[in-house]
Amino acid sequence: MPAHAYRRAACTAAPLLAIALCTSVFGARAACPADPSAPADTLLSVQFGSEAPLRLGTVELARFGEQQRVQRRSVAAANAAPSAAPSAAASEQSVAYEGVLLRDVIASAPAYERQGRAQRWLTFEAVATDGYRAMFSWGELFNTDAAEHVLVIRARDGKPLDAAEGPLALRALADTRPGPRHVRNLCAIVARTS
Repeated sequence: MPAHAYRRAACTAAPLLAIALCTSVFGARAACPADPSAPADTLLSVQFGSEAPLRLGTVELARFGEQQRVQRRSVAAANAAPSAAPSAAASEQSVAYEGVLLRDVIASAPAYERQGRAQRWLTFEAVATDGYRAMFSWGELFNTDAAEHVLVIRARDGKPLDAAEGPLALRALADTRPGPRHVRNLCAIVARTS
């Protein structure tokens, strides 16, 4: 087995530690378009207007406590006949995600509490290193049960996210169509006033 394969295998051993180690071993992350001056050890920036961003690394994210959510979905069989009954042509697949609730990350920013009642008019933009963005409202993150399923993900099925997906990603698992708000390589949450 080549030496790089051993290093990659080690990246699955301790998920939170693996995020820090594997990012440095296998190349630096791309700069975050929302916070280009963030230090290399910053995994996620939380920004409120002109205030200094809250920058979170591996240690800070671990303090939030691990959440796990399982997403179940029906997957059509590749060889199913078009006229077959829908239940016969599909199987159920489960994916376990581990991470922290987006709501908890946002609420941890000192600037969030200073917003007072103006919090209600905030929207939050999740930003990826490639510039992809997804939006969430204050109401859905702090005033609905859907917030329990908006996760900043660091592992899938017990393994750290691969280079194409992470080290962090964001998913709104309660969305009917989760694709549009699936943010790979999440690097920042930016608060905006509506």
